[in-house]
Parts: sequence; C-alpha cells; structure tokens
Amino acid sequence: MLQKKLLVPVDFSTCSINAVRYAVTLAKKMKGQVLLMHSLNVPVTHGEIGATAIVNELSQGIEEDVNDSFTELIDKIPMIKEVPYDTVIKSSFITDAVLSVSKSNDINMIVMGTKGAHGLEEMVMGSNTYSVIRDINIPVIAVPGNAEFKSVQRIVFASDYKKTSPESLEPLLDLARTFGAEVHVLHISPGQDITAEEMEEAKKFDRYLKNIRHHYHFTKNDNLEESIEKYVEENNINMISLMPRKHNIFELIFGKSQSRKIILHTELPLLALPHW
Repeated sequence: MLQKKLLVPVDFSTCSINAVRYAVTLAKKMKGQVLLMHSLNVPVTHGEIGATAIVNELSQGIEEDVNDSFTELIDKIPMIKEVPYDTVIKSSFITDAVLSVSKSNDINMIVMGTKGAHGLEEMVMGSNTYSVIRDINIPVIAVPGNAEFKSVQRIVFASDYKKTSPESLEPLLDLARTFGAEVHVLHISPGQDITAEEMEEAKKFDRYLKNIRHHYHFTKNDNLEESIEKYVEENNINMISLMPRKHNIFELIFGKSQSRKIILHTELPLLALPHW
C-alpha cells in the first residue's frame, strides 16, 4: 500500500499548530508522511524603478523568518520527527497554494485547523478551511483549535443519499479501516420520509461499507447542524463526516449553507469528503 501524504497548511497560529499535532499523530497511525506548508503574499509591483529588487529582498527576508518559525515549530512538537516530513513555502493565496502543492506532491489528505467565526467575518470573509473544502477536491480534516487527537471509534457520516460514489467515500472508509471504527450513516430529512430514489442509494452503502461495522439512522429535522450535534452527543461520536455540496453565491455570502456552519463551528474533527 502506498504511503499516505498529508498536507498541513500552517500560519503558526495556535489553531494551525494544533492541526499539526493532529496530523502527525494521524500519520503515525496510518504510516504516512506530513508536508507542512506556509503560504505568504508579497506585494506586487507595477514596474517602478528598483521596486522589483526591493520586493525580491523583502520576499527573501520573509522566507527566512518562516523557516525560522518552522524550526521553532519542530522544536515545540518533537514528535514530528517520528514521521517522514518536509516543509514548503508558497507565495500565493492559501487556496491556490494548497492546490499547487497538492498536485505537485500527490497529496491524499489535507489537515487544517479551524475556529468558529462570527458576525460579519463569518458572513462575508468565511474561513480558509471552508474555502479549501469548497474549491479543492481532496478530502480535508478540519481540526478545531482545542481538539485533541483521540482514537477514532465512531464516525457519523451525514448523508443525503444523493448519488454518493465509492470513490468519494474512500477517505472515510480508509479511516474506518485504519482505526477499526464504526460508521454511523445518518440521514436527516426535513419532515418527510425517505424517497424510493434515496432508498436505492442507501442500499448501495451496504456494498461500499462491506467489512466495516456500520449502522443506519434516520431523523426528521429541518436543521442539519442541530440534528448532527444531538446525534453526536447521544452516541459518543469521535468524528463527523459530510460531503459539502457546491452552493450558489448567495449562500456563500449570507452564510445560509448549513454544511458551512458545521465546518466553522464543529467541536469535533470533521472529515469533508470531495464532491466527485
């Protein structure tokens, strides 16, 4: 089996440092390797005399500072040295950097720190983690700033039973196999019974989840986030998994997407599956 490659974007905040700890522990369990990435933005020049040289010198100085920060990070988390690891610096916006590095390094999974945003910041700015999940078709584990790594015993997968492919489920199944975890397939419907089409899709899960302990649960509620939170509390869940669908621009601006709220506010690690 090929070694898993985990990419961890790092801005050296407490939140992202916690994601590094989580990713390293996960990599040890999965016998994988970790790539720590920092993205930075350098001012763009417009051809002024001498400006290019100034920007190049500034960029070099910033990279030296970032490399020093990486050294401090590795000293702070010595367990990083227990797995194969490397560092990379990219001069671009976070989503572009993640996409570029993921392609050039055959990344299997992205592990990112996240913390709840509120008010105008949540409505308009969103979060880097959500942007990566929305725009890049690679599985992402969003790790809350205060989450500690715990052995994954029970994963709840919130499913809408809408043409879920085995390829998109593979990261979930891989984690379940690695930890010997149960998968709880949770379907939440806004006050209506499961349709015949949804039932047919549900039946496919028995093939997808072959040799993995799993359970099916159905609940009626028009609030996805509330239903998942209640299920998590009642069933001692260790990880949440969902497949965020692409939403229109109005949902992104005004924060109406419930999967977006879950990503921002979750207190458990959340596995966001790619939308093939």
